[in-house]
Amino acid sequence: MTPAFGESMVTGDGERLLLVDDTPTNLQVLYQTLDGRGHELLIAQNGEEALTLAREARPSLILLDIMMPGIDGFETCRRLKDDPDTQEAAVIFMSALDETKDKVKGLELGAVDYITKPFQAEEVIARVNTHLTIRRLNRQLAASNRRMKQDLDAAAKVQHALLPQTPPSVTGSRFAWTYRPCDELAGDSLNVFAFDDRHVGLYVVDVSGHGVPAALLAVSVTHNLVHRSGDSSSLVVAAGEGEDAITSPGWVATRLNELYPMAAQANKYFTLVYGVLDTHTGRFRYVCAGHPGPIRVRPGEPAAVFDQPDFPVGIVGGHQFEESVIELQPGDRLYMHSDGILEEFNGEQVQFGRDRLHAVLDDAAAEPLDRSTAAVVDALTAWRGDDRFTDDVTILAVEHLG
Repeated sequence: MTPAFGESMVTGDGERLLLVDDTPTNLQVLYQTLDGRGHELLIAQNGEEALTLAREARPSLILLDIMMPGIDGFETCRRLKDDPDTQEAAVIFMSALDETKDKVKGLELGAVDYITKPFQAEEVIARVNTHLTIRRLNRQLAASNRRMKQDLDAAAKVQHALLPQTPPSVTGSRFAWTYRPCDELAGDSLNVFAFDDRHVGLYVVDVSGHGVPAALLAVSVTHNLVHRSGDSSSLVVAAGEGEDAITSPGWVATRLNELYPMAAQANKYFTLVYGVLDTHTGRFRYVCAGHPGPIRVRPGEPAAVFDQPDFPVGIVGGHQFEESVIELQPGDRLYMHSDGILEEFNGEQVQFGRDRLHAVLDDAAAEPLDRSTAAVVDALTAWRGDDRFTDDVTILAVEHLG
């Protein structure tokens, strides 16, 4: 006996299948083929019935005849795939039409397979099992991706919380920054923090690579750089008071190099520019560890870069980093940035480069400080053609007021 339209035959806790054919004999044979295999079997005898039942029952897989009265199987499949409520169902066509063009048409409409009638029971069972397995695996993968996305979003919020929220309030200087990670998690990090009422620490860190390992290393380095308790665990502040308690930027980089040897970090390393600014005098003591040098923009002069070639942190064990000094005059601006700005390509595979960056900063010299950092990202977006950067983009600026 052929089950009635929409009748559910539950034979286990498996998947829900919809069998569609206008010939009762074909339905009966197909039903008997799949009966007892742990699935819930539903039937429809034309396209309209199939569409109605699919919307109500949401089957995992539909075995669909092509030549039927009313709307044929091709049109039924098209409507199934156009409907958000049914488009996820796997469709297998079953038809006496065995021309290649018919099979291609079915697959182009969104079907996952095509079985030619008269069918062999073993073939139907094998193909149904295969596509149900694929569907289950896809659902598991989608669930894993959702969980991973939630974890990444949570991690990104933690990472974002480590960024400076507002510039430090000190006399004699202004600060601004723009930070654009290329993925959920960034390998770049930046900070600007006050030691006291006249000394400010600034840094930009760029970890090699992307994703979770780079982000974890960036967070770890950030923790070490912002920890300013003055006890033995602090890198940036030693015991004592005032400027004498602020450790040398060169020593900070040397100590980080000891803490993060490349082998222990799974071949991860990072570049760093870190400095201490005296906001009263404009004296900036800094270290450049494999990082692009700070850029000074002085009114009436072209932008000048202060490169200090040296190894990245974690490359050479026992290396001693040395600090350098830039003397800022009132009205000078100083920019520190990650190499993602310089190395971004346009459609012709030409890098943005330093000359363009300097030109943008020169052109924005009369703009407010925060607008000048935003102008760099605007120029980079225009250069690339969109804002889907291939690397993290970070730029940190200070303006010495005197």
